[in-house]
Formats: sequence, C-alpha cells, structure tokens
Amino acid sequence: MAKILVIDDTPEYLEMLSSLLSEHEVYAAKEGKRGLSLAETVMPDLILLDINMPLMTGYEVCRRLKTMEKVRAIPVIFLTANEGSDYEEIGFNLGAVDFIAKPFHAGLLKARVKTHVSLYQLQSNLQSQVANQTEEIRKLNHEMTYLSASIAELKSKETGEHLRRVAEFCYLFCKFLGKDEAECEKIKMAAVLHDIGKVGISDEILNKPAKLGDDEWNIMKNHSMLGYEMLIDSEFELMQHAAMIALEHHERWDGQGYPHGKKGENISLIGRICAVADVFDSLLDKRVYKDPWEEKAVRDYFVMMRGSQFDPHITDILLENFDMFLYTWKALKRPKGKQCDMV
Repeated sequence: MAKILVIDDTPEYLEMLSSLLSEHEVYAAKEGKRGLSLAETVMPDLILLDINMPLMTGYEVCRRLKTMEKVRAIPVIFLTANEGSDYEEIGFNLGAVDFIAKPFHAGLLKARVKTHVSLYQLQSNLQSQVANQTEEIRKLNHEMTYLSASIAELKSKETGEHLRRVAEFCYLFCKFLGKDEAECEKIKMAAVLHDIGKVGISDEILNKPAKLGDDEWNIMKNHSMLGYEMLIDSEFELMQHAAMIALEHHERWDGQGYPHGKKGENISLIGRICAVADVFDSLLDKRVYKDPWEEKAVRDYFVMMRGSQFDPHITDILLENFDMFLYTWKALKRPKGKQCDMV
C-alpha cells in the first residue's frame, strides 16, 4: 500500500481526497509547516500539495521539500484552481512532477496518482538494487585484495596478519590526518598489498632465520619494485595507490631508503604513512630473524628516528597516540572473538 501525503488548507478537499484515495495510506496536513514535518516522518511515496494556502504557500512548501535530504526525491503534484500557464512554469521550476486542477475529476486524479506512485517506487527499487550491488562489488573487491595479499603471507611465514595490521594502522593515520572515510578506507585497502612483491622473492631468503648477506639483501629489496610493477598498470585508483605504497614504503625521510632514495615530501604521503605503520608492526612482532621488541624500545626507536627515517609529522601522530596504536595492535594479534585487555 502506497503512502500519500495531502497538504491542503481546505478540510473538504482533505476529506474528499482521503475518500478517493482510500486504497492508499493517506496522511493529511492543513498547513505547510505541519506538512513538512509529516513528510520527514511518514516518508510518503507521493505528495499532493495545494498552491494557495495561508502562512506558507504550496510553492514555498515545495521549495523547502526539495532542500531536505530525506524527502527531496519524493514526487510532488500541485493541486490548484488557478488558470493559465504561469503557475505551472513556476511549479515545474520548483521540482513538481504534475498538476491536477480543482475541482477534481476522480478518474483522472486516481490515474495520475497511480502513475507517479508506480514511477517513484520503481525508481526507489532500482536505486536500492544499485546500492546493494555496489556494496557487493565493494565487498568482493576487499575479498580479492585480501586474497591477493595472502599469497605473500603464505610465502613469508613470519608475516602472519602483518598485512592486515599495517592496513589498519594506515587507516588510523589517515583519520588523524583528517582524511574523509572513503579516502581512509581506500588507503587501508591499498596498504594490504604493500608487500605483494615478496611473491617474487625466494623462500630461502624470505624465511632465513639469520641476517641476510649483502647479495641476499639486494635481492630482498627488489620486492618494492616487483610489487610496483605488478600493480601500476591497473586502471583502478585503489591499485595505483597500492603500487605507490609497494614502491615507497621503504623510502626514508632523509633519502637513505630504497629503491630510489627519495627524500622528504618527494615520497608520497601514502608511502610515508605506510613506512611508519610497517616498521611499528614489524618491531612489535616476532620474526624468524628476531624476537619482538619491548614497547618502550619501540617508542624510543621512533623518537630517535623522527625526521631521519620517518616523516616527523606522521611520527608525532604515532607518539602522541602511542597507547591507542598499541591497543589496536594487541587487539589485532588476538584470535577472533577473544576480548582484548585494556593497555
């Protein structure tokens, strides 16, 4: 059953319309202010609106309806006893979809109401379907991104959930930097792929339980370029972000990093963010070649390397919110479903 809102200051017309449209759920308002309130509360499928009303004309009610986010898409049909075309031009310019002249022709009224209700419900259903499909595609993209990143995890035994934790830290940094939710989420997903280039590094080097030799280290450093080359040709912005992160997350603020020795703000912001997130997680985590660092030692390291290895501003965000990042790290280290103790 469709919901119809009638806004008209004449009680006789309200009663007549309620009777004529009895197959629908009819709501009535005798003046504009009440009609605006009912529109947001009821969320009707159609609004029948009288033009000539005291206090607030139908034109003003329509203008206000079209500025209200929740109800602006609801179709408005003007009810009028006016003659001439000027009033129609004004109404259409305000966003009305049709006009019905007073006194009403019952058959015409019902037909127009039925048509506009059907069109609105069809449009709403299509929009809902598109929104649902868009959400499904977003979820699929996330799943495929994590699946791709898991390939690197399988090769590098010590990483475990490293990729996901780094992604969460990148999201937090973006939030502290004032990025909107869509951008934060995009960078989070891109960061999952920061080590994807490790699929091109041999298992013997990736999982060697000792310090790498010079030749082995040079091979290991190739994972940045490998990841970049795997991702950069994508037409999707997410993958282009991921390519830049893969390339630059081992660059240093002082220019002593790899693969290109970029310095300062010549390194992309997302590369600088991931550099801090990556090292923060790596130091706290156990690896085949090292035991986990103590929390104080990790903090002291970032204090020492601020402005040399790491972007000073991003480092300050970490240091000023160190307990929060630690809490997040501990929460993500625990098995799913297990509560995390407060730090």
